[in-house]
Amino acid sequence: MSRIIFILATLAVILILATACSKTPQTATLTSANNGGKVEVKVGGQIIVNLDSNPSTGYTWETQSLDATMFKQVGDSVFSSSSPGLVGSGGTLALTFDTLKAGTSMLTLVYHRPWETGVDPTNTFTVTVTAK
Repeated sequence: MSRIIFILATLAVILILATACSKTPQTATLTSANNGGKVEVKVGGQIIVNLDSNPSTGYTWETQSLDATMFKQVGDSVFSSSSPGLVGSGGTLALTFDTLKAGTSMLTLVYHRPWETGVDPTNTFTVTVTAK
């Protein structure tokens, strides 16, 4: 009888651990609503940040603070116009990052004109990422 209880208890623990592990998403898609917040993602997963942008003004989103041991930007940022037929229209810029190892780190992006020096960014996006 005690052997059956031991086996059932062991299976219950395995089930609880498997359920807890599965709650961490493989991909986290973030927007300006996540600014200042926290997000969890699996190691090897991706973080996709979609932020309002208008490249025709010269402004773009770029990383300001990036722990290169924890994150790697994947490819170039991708702009999607909200009005494709309208020249100079705004839209959304997507930046994608791979998570390389477990841990917690800040990911900070700034909206600025890259060639301007000594000028504060127009906007900042910061999120605390925990990779498990």
